[in-house]
Amino acid sequence: MGSVKNAREIIQRYSHLSLSCANEAETRKKVIDEVLEKILGWTLDDISYEERVSEDGNTTFADYIIRTADTAILVEAKRVGVTFDTVPDKRRAPLTGRLMEGRTGEAIKQAREYCRKQSIPFAVVTNGDQWIVFPGVRTDQVSFSDSRAIIFDSLSTLLGEDLSYFERLLSREGVIEGNLAVELLGRNEDQFEERRLNKFFSGPVNKDPNPIFPLIENEVTTAFSESIVHADTDLLEKCYVKNADRQKFDNRIKMHLQKREPLFSSKPKRPMRKKESRALVESISSAVQASRPLAMLVLGSVGTGKTTFLQYTRRVSAEEYFRKDPGKAYPHWVNIDFRDFSQSESPLEFIYKEVFDYLKKDDYFKDYKRSIGPAYKDEIEALRSGPMFLVAQDEEGFDRKVAEMIMNDYKAIFPYVDKVVAYGATKAPLFLTIDNVDQFESEEVQSSIFSDAIALASRLRVNLIIAMRESTYVNHRNSPTFDAFDFDPVHIEPPEISAVISRRFFLTGQLLKGKEGEFTARNGALFKVSDLSVFIDIVKSSVLGTEVGERIDVLANNDVRLALRMTREFLARGYTDPAKAIRNYRKDGRYVLPKQEAFKSILLGNQSVYSEKYSVIGNPFDSRIGRSNGELLRLYVLSALVKKGSEDGEAYIEGPVIRENLNAIGFSESDTLEVLSGLCDIRFAHTRSYGPADISSSFFSSRLGGHVVRNLIGDFTFIENVLMDTFIPGRSYWEELKELSREISDERNIVQRIKLRATRAKTFYNHMKEQYKPLYDESVRRALDSNWLGNPLIEMEETLDRNLEKAVRSANNLYGENGKRRER
Repeated sequence: MGSVKNAREIIQRYSHLSLSCANEAETRKKVIDEVLEKILGWTLDDISYEERVSEDGNTTFADYIIRTADTAILVEAKRVGVTFDTVPDKRRAPLTGRLMEGRTGEAIKQAREYCRKQSIPFAVVTNGDQWIVFPGVRTDQVSFSDSRAIIFDSLSTLLGEDLSYFERLLSREGVIEGNLAVELLGRNEDQFEERRLNKFFSGPVNKDPNPIFPLIENEVTTAFSESIVHADTDLLEKCYVKNADRQKFDNRIKMHLQKREPLFSSKPKRPMRKKESRALVESISSAVQASRPLAMLVLGSVGTGKTTFLQYTRRVSAEEYFRKDPGKAYPHWVNIDFRDFSQSESPLEFIYKEVFDYLKKDDYFKDYKRSIGPAYKDEIEALRSGPMFLVAQDEEGFDRKVAEMIMNDYKAIFPYVDKVVAYGATKAPLFLTIDNVDQFESEEVQSSIFSDAIALASRLRVNLIIAMRESTYVNHRNSPTFDAFDFDPVHIEPPEISAVISRRFFLTGQLLKGKEGEFTARNGALFKVSDLSVFIDIVKSSVLGTEVGERIDVLANNDVRLALRMTREFLARGYTDPAKAIRNYRKDGRYVLPKQEAFKSILLGNQSVYSEKYSVIGNPFDSRIGRSNGELLRLYVLSALVKKGSEDGEAYIEGPVIRENLNAIGFSESDTLEVLSGLCDIRFAHTRSYGPADISSSFFSSRLGGHVVRNLIGDFTFIENVLMDTFIPGRSYWEELKELSREISDERNIVQRIKLRATRAKTFYNHMKEQYKPLYDESVRRALDSNWLGNPLIEMEETLDRNLEKAVRSANNLYGENGKRRER
C-alpha cells in the first residue's frame, strides 16, 4: 500500500512531466508504474506489459494487464498532456453521453475493445492525472451503456483526499477482497444464472427400483440399523466389532493417513484395540474400591459407535458386574440419552427425570425397606426427636406424616432423587452415563448439560461417564466446568468398516434363512424365491473385498453410521434386476452385481439426480463461493493437501500458509476460510486440532479426500453424477451440456445413450480443465511450493478416458448394435 511520502513524490514528479510535455513511455514509467506498484501494491508477478491483443488478423498491444487467478484489470495509458476534457465533475458517471465523447470516449472504447477480446472484466484509462475506472466486460446481462464509471479527476485529488478510497478500490488487497467488483457491479459474485443441470433435468423417480427389497426390508433394517443399542443382547453381541487396526498408508492413492494432535497429556485408554479391550470394564470393576468416584470421558468422531460401545460394555462385557442380586445392593448403570431431550426443558430437569424413572423401575431403589427407608432414616429420626416429637408417640400418625413428607419429595422429584441416590451410592457404585450431548449444535446447551451432570455427580458422589465427539470436547475443554473435574479419557477408534458390514450381512442372511417370496422381475414375469438369503449371499460376494466395498469404506470416512446407511440405500435402490442375479447364481454358483449401479445409488441416496446437499459425498468441482474463477478452489487446495500427504512425516499444511498461497494467486482470506470450511464440512479434509476450520488451524487431507483427487475424479459414474450439481461458467459448454442431456433423455438405444453419456462426461471434464488452468498458471508464475503445482484433472484424464472407453465397450458387448439386452 502507498504512503503519504510516496504520494507526494509522485505528484511532484507528475508536475515536472507536465511542464516538459513528457511522452507516454515517461508517463507510464514515472507516474503510472509508481501508482500501480508503490501506491496500490501490485507486484511484477501481477502485471503484464504490452501484451499482444489479436483478432481477425489484427494485432495491437495492451499497455498493462493486471492479473490474478480470480480477476483481471486492463490499464490503458495515455501520455501527460492528453486531456480527458469530457470527464464530468462527478465521482460517478454513466458510460453514455458526454463521457463517451472526444478523447475520453475514444480511450474508453479502446480499452473496452481490448477487454472484450481478452475477456477482462475491469478497465482503467489514465493520462497519469485523471483516472477512469469502469467495467470492461459484463456477464450479468447489464449493458455497457447502463454501467457507470468511477472517476478521479486529478492526481492531486486521487493521492490526496481520495487516497483511502482509491486504495480500497484498486489496490491488490482491495481487488482481492472484491471491493472493485462490488463498487462497479454491485456484487462480488458472478454466478447468477441457474447453470446447474439438476435444475433442468431429473432422473426417473423410483423410490424402490430394487424389486426384491420389499421382501427383505424388515430384515435389512434390523441388521443394518444405525443403532443396535435397543436390540436384544444376543443381536448386540453378534453385530459388535471389537478390533480396530488403524490403517496408516493407502496404497491405492499412495498417501499417508494422518493422526490428529493428542487431546490429553496422559495416554487415553483405547478399548477398541484387543490388548485394551477390557480397559473400561476394569475401571468400572475397581470403582467400588476407589477413594473418589470414577469420572470418565468417552471420545470418538461422528459415527464411530460411542453409544454402541457403552451399551456393549454394560450389557455384554460388564454384564456380570451389573447382575442384579435380590439379596444385596448391586451396581447401577443409569443411561441418560440426550437424543430424547427437548431444548424447551432444562438439562438438569431432564437428567433428574431420567434418574427418577430408573429409581421407579429398579428392584432395589423402589424397595422401601432396602432403599427408601434407609435413605430417609436420618431425616426421620431428626423429625422424631425434634419438630414432630409431640406426635411421635402415635406411631401410626407419625408414619402417616413421614409418608406425606416422602411423597411430597417424590412428587417434587429433585429432593427424592438426591436422598435416594446419595444413600444408594454408599452401598454400591452408581454410574451415571451421559450420551449424545452433540445432538445440539448450541455450545450453550452443551455447556449446561456438562455443568449440570458434573455438579450432580459431584454432589451425590456417583460415578460419571460422558460420551461426546472429540470436536465437542475441544470446544469445552478449557471451560471451568471441565477444569474442575478430573476425567480419565477413553478414546473410541472406529472399527474396520468392512468387518462391520460383514457382520451385518451375516446377520441379515441368518434372519432371512428359509424365508420365501415372489416379486415382479424386469421382464414383467413373477419371480419366486424359496430362500431369500440367497440374494444376500450374492450381495455379500459383490461387496466384501470388492471395489464397491472399498467405495463404502472410503466414502464413510470412518463413520460407521454412514456406512450402514449407504449399504441400506444401495440394497434398496442399487440393483434393478435381482431376478437375473439369482438365476445366474443358481446356474453358475456365482454372480457379481454391477458395481456402477451400487455406486450410483450411494451417490444419489434417495434423490433422483445428484445434489451435494443430499448426497453422502461432496462436489470437488464447485467451491460454492459464487465466482467462476474460484469455482475449483476446493480441488486446488485439496490437491495440495493430498500431495503433502504423500510425503513422509507429518503431512499438514498450516492455515496461514494456505492463506498466503491463495493470496499470492489472488484470493482473499475470507475465500480461503470458506473453501477450508467447505472441505471440512464435506469430510475431504480435517483440522489437526479436531476444531472447526480456522485460519490458525493446520489441515490435512482425509482418506476420502485422497481418493477424490487420485481415484474418483477419473471415475465415469462419479463424474456424470457430480456434473449435475456443478455450475457451468462457459456459456458454450453450458449449451452443449444441456443439449447432450436432452439427447440422453430422448435416446432409446442403450449403446447410443452410453456413448452420449460418455461424451457429456468428457465435455464437462474438459471445461473443468480449462477452469483449473488459471489456478495452475498463476501458481507456476509465482513459483509457489511444489505442493501447489500440478493439475489433478490432467493427471487423471487418462484414467477417465480408459473408463469411458470401457463403459462403451461393455455396452456394446451386452447390447450390440440394436441396443437391446442380450440374455445369457
